[in-house]
Amino acid sequence: MDNQVAAWLVAIAAAPGAIALVVAGILWLRLRRVRADQRVLLPDGTQAGIVDRQAALARSVERLGDRIDELRSEVTRLTEHTNAGLRDALRFQAIVRYDAYREMGGQQSWSMAILNAAGNGAIITSLHARDHARVYLKEIVDGASGQRLSPEEEQALAVARNDPAPSITPNPSSA
Repeated sequence: MDNQVAAWLVAIAAAPGAIALVVAGILWLRLRRVRADQRVLLPDGTQAGIVDRQAALARSVERLGDRIDELRSEVTRLTEHTNAGLRDALRFQAIVRYDAYREMGGQQSWSMAILNAAGNGAIITSLHARDHARVYLKEIVDGASGQRLSPEEEQALAVARNDPAPSITPNPSSA
């Protein structure tokens, strides 16, 4: 009888271990299935673990962010360089067309302001009559002329400086 009790005691003591082995086997099969489900089919036909793929994508995004920051600083540097170069560049700013002489129509005469960012440049005026045309050039320094400007030239300069343009009345002997 002692052997029988001992066998039962061994069976009772081994039961939790056997149950644990069965549960471990079931969990191992489920883990294999989960890992298989986590594999990703990549565009090139290979498979990779989703965790590994996510880590690789995170590294790629970080490198991309660094490159974007580099490009942003390069664009800022180039913009500053371009703006510095354009400060001295003359550019067309304004043109005013008018009739300089009473016998002419069609606003064939004009005054044009060409300035740089500092307000330096020139005003070019072309006065057209029936039998001749005259062209005048007046230097502009710091947004002002050392010579007397006609009302039309004043208007062109005001538009070029973004000042409110003075209204002009036609003057037959402008410039």
